Amino acid sequence: MAESYFYKGHYVNIELTQRTFGHWNWVYTLDKHGSFENQGSPFGSRALAMADALENARARIERLSD
Repeated sequence: MAESYFYKGHYVNIELTQRTFGHWNWVYTLDKHGSFENQGSPFGSRALAMADALENARARIERLSD
């Protein structure tokens, strides 16, 4: 299930997937152009994966704004 957010005028669409039981991974698109995903270890909960995806997207947007 995808969740969408706007942050500083940018559209972020995050999709979370359960890789194995209890291990989550994330992928998001930024303004429907770039796609970014977790390349590290999966997260132990959906909430942790979502928090990490949001943090990553916000940091990327901040870098774009500089």
